[in-house]
Amino acid sequence: MRLLLLFAAALAPVFAAEAPSPEILKAAVQSYLSRTPIAVVEKGFSIEDGYKAQAYFTKLLAEKMGEPGGYKIGLITKPNQERMGADGPVRGVLFKSMLLPNGATVSPKFGVRPAVELDMGVYVKDAGINEAKSLNELISHLSDLVCFIELVDTYTATNQPMDAAVLVSFNVGARGGIIGEKIQMTATIAAALPNMKLSLQEQDGKILAEVPKLDLQPLANIPMLIAGLKREGKSLKSGDFISLGSPASPQPVPPGKTVHLKYQNLPAGTLNAKVTFEN
Repeated sequence: MRLLLLFAAALAPVFAAEAPSPEILKAAVQSYLSRTPIAVVEKGFSIEDGYKAQAYFTKLLAEKMGEPGGYKIGLITKPNQERMGADGPVRGVLFKSMLLPNGATVSPKFGVRPAVELDMGVYVKDAGINEAKSLNELISHLSDLVCFIELVDTYTATNQPMDAAVLVSFNVGARGGIIGEKIQMTATIAAALPNMKLSLQEQDGKILAEVPKLDLQPLANIPMLIAGLKREGKSLKSGDFISLGSPASPQPVPPGKTVHLKYQNLPAGTLNAKVTFEN
């Protein structure tokens, strides 16, 4: 029995799932653009292969969506990481065309299975951020904190077996977001972020999602983003936008409604963002 188990263990890597092929990724891009579910792929390949697939997927997307405008960080909470079998946060690419102005009107059918999510964002001030050795040093290379509503989408098939590598392959569900009010990033603002209150609500006051106290430092995941980009020969640059992720679950899109996001308990006062979901 022991020999059989050792033999099975030795063969396991041989039978590991393969990352989506270029042909599958080409078809996936067409599905993404037409807002139809991406065909099922087998899970079980490595996160490294997932990022290689993402690089090809986003390269093809860029032909239709234009210039990249930054990155999104996903799986920022331990429960979500454990659920997806990840050992930390993951990243995806955001295109400039995805980033919409405050108060934008968006179709409630903007994706395959669209959702709205309270999120957080920052802008990069300069390329010096890539060499930052500490959180305080990193903060000095950020220009603004942004009140950011993410427009997320689950564009894989409903029966898709999911793990972190599959999520990464298809760009971490990126579809868009609303760039709301912003304030200059300072050490004082950064220190206040763990105590920030976030609330996502409809115009009539109905609460969709709320985080009374963030209780984490969202900027602490940026070094992971920088390190991952360096491994691919890339780096952050001035003007890049970074979606820092959400500690709350995505919420169904309320058709015909305006949704507001508020950041409270910050030294500079309240920050707001809003989006209206209408055809």
